[in-house]
Amino acid sequence: MNPNSFSILGYLSVLLWLAVPLVWLLRRRFTLPGWLALGLAILSFGFATYNSRTHVNRIEVEQVEAAVSQLDAAAVKRKAVEKARGGEVADIRFAEDGGEDFIDKAGMDDSERKYLDSIDEPKEPTWKGKKKKRGETEQESDDLADALGGKEVISGVKSDAIAEKEKREPILMSESHKMAADRLDGMNLDAARIAILLGLMILIVDYLSRANSYARAAYPAPLPASWINAFNPFPAVVRRPNPARRSLLEELAWLTKRGDVFVCFTKDASAFPSSLPRIGKSLANVDVLYVDRERISDEFIFESIWYGRGSFVIDSQARIDRLFAYIYTQLDQRIFLRARSKFNVHLVWNTDQVLHEEDIAAFENLARKTGFSLFICN
Repeated sequence: MNPNSFSILGYLSVLLWLAVPLVWLLRRRFTLPGWLALGLAILSFGFATYNSRTHVNRIEVEQVEAAVSQLDAAAVKRKAVEKARGGEVADIRFAEDGGEDFIDKAGMDDSERKYLDSIDEPKEPTWKGKKKKRGETEQESDDLADALGGKEVISGVKSDAIAEKEKREPILMSESHKMAADRLDGMNLDAARIAILLGLMILIVDYLSRANSYARAAYPAPLPASWINAFNPFPAVVRRPNPARRSLLEELAWLTKRGDVFVCFTKDASAFPSSLPRIGKSLANVDVLYVDRERISDEFIFESIWYGRGSFVIDSQARIDRLFAYIYTQLDQRIFLRARSKFNVHLVWNTDQVLHEEDIAAFENLARKTGFSLFICN
C-alpha cells in the first residue's frame, strides 16, 4: 500500500470508525454517553467522504509509456542497423560521439539513410494527434469567442472554485497502487456507513437501558412499555433521592411523557393541572382527574390505570388508605390470573404518612409481576 493513498483526514476516518465498536465494548465499564458512538461514526463518514473527493480522486497513473517507447525505438534501431551493416559498426567510441553515433552514415546511399532516419523519428503518441485535431478547430472557437465578446469575457465566467480545482496537481503513482487506493477508499466509505448504523443501534440500546433508571434516564419518549422493560426491568419500588432531580409536578410530567400513568397520593392537589402533555408541551394531553371522597369509585380508578386511560390525584388520607388497599387486593387477584398491565403504572406516595417496610416489601412482590411501581417521595 502506498502511504500517499489516503490523506491525514482519511487515516483519521479509519481511526474514528474503529473507535465505534470500542465504545460498545466499554459502555458498561465506563460511563459513556450513548450519542458518542453515533457522533464518532458521522464524523468518520464526513472525513472519509472528504478524503475520497479531494485526495483519492486526484490520484492518476504515472505516464511512463513515452519514455519506454523511446528506449524501445533506440533498441530496435540498433538491432536493425547491426543486422544490416554489422560489419561497419564501429567498436571504438570517441568522447565526442553521441548516444547514436555508433555507425558512420557517410558511406550510406540515399535509400539507406532514409531508412535509418525513419527509424530515428519516434512515433507520435496518439494523444498528440488528438491534441492536433482539437487545435485544428481553434479557429472556429476563436470565431465563436469573438461573437460572444472575446476570450476575456468567456474566461471571466470561470468561478473561483473551478480555477482552484484546476490548480491542484494530480497525485501520481503506479497503476497497481492506484487500484489499491480506489479499493481501500471504497472499503473505508462502506465501513463508515456501517459504523453509523452501529452507532445508531448503540444510541437506541443505551437510551432504552437508561429509561427505567431514575438517576440515568434522559429525554422521555412515549414508547411501548414492553420495549423499555425488555432492556431494563421496570423497578417495583423507587425511592426519590434528596435532593431530587425534579420537582413533584415535573416528576409527574416526566412519567406522562414516558407513556406511563400514575396515581399521586399527596397532601394538597390544588396546584396540580387537569391534564399533562404526552408529547412536547401541549400535544396528546392525558387527563389528570382529581379524586374526591365518593364521586369516583375505586374500581373505576383501577381499571383506568390498568388500561392506561388516564392518571389521578388524591389528597384525602382516608381515601388514600382505602384506594391503596383496593389496589393491593386487585393486584393479588391479577397475579393469580397471570395478568400484567401493558402500561407502566406508578403509585406516587407523597403524604405525611410513612409506609412501613413490611408493607413496602409486600407490595413490591405484587408490583414486580403486574407492571406497577411504588414511587416514594417522602
